[in-house]
Amino acid sequence: MNRMALLAVCVVLPGAVMAQATPATALTAEEVTAMVSGKTLTTQNTRWGTVSLDFRADGRLYGRNNGGSDMGKWKLVEGKLCLEWRNWDYQGCGEVRRSGAEVQHLWPDGRVHFVVR
Repeated sequence: MNRMALLAVCVVLPGAVMAQATPATALTAEEVTAMVSGKTLTTQNTRWGTVSLDFRADGRLYGRNNGGSDMGKWKLVEGKLCLEWRNWDYQGCGEVRRSGAEVQHLWPDGRVHFVVR
């Protein structure tokens, strides 16, 4: 390996490793409220693909995807975003965190539920 290539690897590699090591940070209750209340978000759901979520300021929740639609309720409990659907298979509270350029909602067990980019 020539010296220039080795130098390039030594300069670039640490930056790439640092970028990957950026930890996810939990959003505050105020940040979550500002992000969702009265807003419609297009999400990437780990089970159902693209899902549009309409978070009404009064706590009503509407969702649409290719498979249909549902309605339910949303609220914040101890800083976690809680969703309750009438028909869709989800009822629970999960942390909301920022990871790089995306915001993630977690299942109660800590796995990613959906992502907003």
